[in-house]
Amino acid sequence: MTTVHVWNTIITKLAEKSIDLPTVPKTKRIPVWFSASTDGNMIYINQAINKKPSSKLSIERKLTYHIFEKVYPLYLKREQGEAVSH
Repeated sequence: MTTVHVWNTIITKLAEKSIDLPTVPKTKRIPVWFSASTDGNMIYINQAINKKPSSKLSIERKLTYHIFEKVYPLYLKREQGEAVSH
């Protein structure tokens, strides 16, 4: 799946409503929850609405396609077990 296709799939899913999602720690930590929504152009990340424990975000985060295009390949590497924290 291309980066554009993944972005459009996410935007389409979030267009219906805000969704609470868990983080996916690679260690034995408890996941925290955050909410994601969209205006059709950007993805907005905030504290979880209905799930706990919620993330402790102090301000809304905005994810543009330009940023997503850079971080999505890092996500794929991380899923394959590569260290990407550097």
